[in-house]
Amino acid sequence: MFFRPGGSSKRINTQYDSVYVDFVNGATDWLPVYFGNWVAVHVARASIMFSSPASSVVSKNVVSPEAEVLLEMKSFGGQKDEEAWPLDYWQNVVVATGRRVDSDGWVRLRLLSINNADGTGVAMGLQVNRTNSVRASA
Repeated sequence: MFFRPGGSSKRINTQYDSVYVDFVNGATDWLPVYFGNWVAVHVARASIMFSSPASSVVSKNVVSPEAEVLLEMKSFGGQKDEEAWPLDYWQNVVVATGRRVDSDGWVRLRLLSINNADGTGVAMGLQVNRTNSVRASA
C-alpha cells in the first residue's frame, strides 16, 4: 500500500513529503534542493489504519523496520530516476537525522527492500530547510 497524508499522489509541498509504503521501490516524491540546504530524514516502522485519505492514521513504532532505505539525489538537467546518486543508506534502523546538501538537484527517499510479514510498512519523511542556517555553513 502507498499512502500520503491527504491522499495526494504528489509531494505535500516543495519542502516536505511524508509517505507510508509497504513495497519495494515505494518512495517519497522528489524535493528540490540547493547547495547549503539542510535535509531532515525520518524513517520508522509503521502501521496504517486506513479509513479515507483525509482521516487515515499512520502509527510509527520504535521497533526498527526490517528494511533498507536510500536517500538519493538527481541533478538538474533531465537526469532520469534510475540515474540518481546514492547519498545515504540505512538498513534495519529507525532514522532521525539530517544532512547538508552539497549540490543543486532533487532528493527523495526510496524503499529498497522490506520484510513486512508482520503486516507493517515503513513511514518515510523528508523536510528541506531552505534558510542559510548555522548547520548549512558547518
